[in-house]
Amino acid sequence: MKMTEPVKSEPVMTSKVEKENKAGSSPMAEGSAEKMVKAEPVKSEPVMAKDELTALVEKEGKLYTIYFEFDRSFIRDDMKSFLEKNAAWLKKNSAVKVKIEGHCDERGSNEYNIALGDRRAQSANKYLVNLGVDASRVSTVSYGEEKSACSAHGEDCWSKNRRAEFVVAR
Repeated sequence: MKMTEPVKSEPVMTSKVEKENKAGSSPMAEGSAEKMVKAEPVKSEPVMAKDELTALVEKEGKLYTIYFEFDRSFIRDDMKSFLEKNAAWLKKNSAVKVKIEGHCDERGSNEYNIALGDRRAQSANKYLVNLGVDASRVSTVSYGEEKSACSAHGEDCWSKNRRAEFVVAR
C-alpha cells in the first residue's frame, strides 16, 4: 500500500464573517438569536382578473348582445340577466356611453325592419334606464336588416340577426 503525503495548503484569505464566526461575535453566534428579526412574508394586493364583461368590451368594444323573438321587441326572460349585467357594468364605469343598435332578420320590408329594429333598441334602452343607468349615457339606432350577423337563410341564422347590440363609446 502506498502512502500519500499530506497536501500543503496555501494561505487562504478569510472573510470578515469567517473571522467573526471564529471569534464568536457573529450575529448567528449563540446568545444573539434574540437580536434576529423574523422575516414576514411580503403582502401584496391580489391581482384581480378582469371580469368577463370588461374583457369583452376591451376585445370587441361591446357589452352583451340580447336576442328577440320573430317580429317582437319585448325583452325575453332569458335575456334579462344579460341586460342586468350590462347595466351593472355601465354603473361601475360611469364615464362610458353606450349606443344600442337594433337589428332584424331579412324577413319583412326594409321600412318595417327599420321600425322594428328601433323598437328593439328602445326596449333595451328603457330596460337599462329602469335598472338605474343614466338615460343621457345611452343612445339608440336601428339598422333593420342591413348589418346581419349571419347571412344564411334559415331560422338558425335569422335568430342571430334579431338582436340588440351595445356598442361602447369612451
